[in-house]
Amino acid sequence: MKATAAAPPGAADPKRRLRLLVGVLAAVAALAALSFWSGDGGTPARPEAAAASRPVRVAAGLDPAAVPELQLAGSRGAARAEPSRNVFRFYDSPTPTATPVKPTPTPLVWYVLPDFPTATPTPTPIVPPAVPFKAIGRFGPREAPIVALEDGARLVNVREGDVVDGRFKVHKINRESVDFSFVGLPPDIFRRIPLPLP
Repeated sequence: MKATAAAPPGAADPKRRLRLLVGVLAAVAALAALSFWSGDGGTPARPEAAAASRPVRVAAGLDPAAVPELQLAGSRGAARAEPSRNVFRFYDSPTPTATPVKPTPTPLVWYVLPDFPTATPTPTPIVPPAVPFKAIGRFGPREAPIVALEDGARLVNVREGDVVDGRFKVHKINRESVDFSFVGLPPDIFRRIPLPLP
């Protein structure tokens, strides 16, 4: 037979510690249960009984009959006398209010007007300025005549094609008149001044 090796000196200590710990926990639980339960048959103590068992100190000069009694509210969890709603009863749902329907807006109709003919602008007639000269006589050769023009106290001799005062051009010298055209205007616009009779 083989000899059994001796257990080390601290091997049984964990089991012993576990037992000791379970015992301490059981003792603490028992003390806690005793603090919440009274000794009369294991029913929980009521607040009224606990208040009645406390000694009441009456201050000097106060009548205990003059102190009003304390009205305690019902115990916690007491049911109401009438339930507010029966879950097994069918309640009519409220009639929904009809929402007014918005009228459909009438679409705008755009009318396309026909194209009217564009009015042709009437050309404004060009009115030539007045000629400030007065023809007082004609002289010189018949092929290239000369006309004497008077403008106030000034006397000017001109031939066909001459420009007087930068504006008036001698267009044509006739036997009885002188035609003037104007610088910057069409040549068919002219004014005629008469020549005195010989």
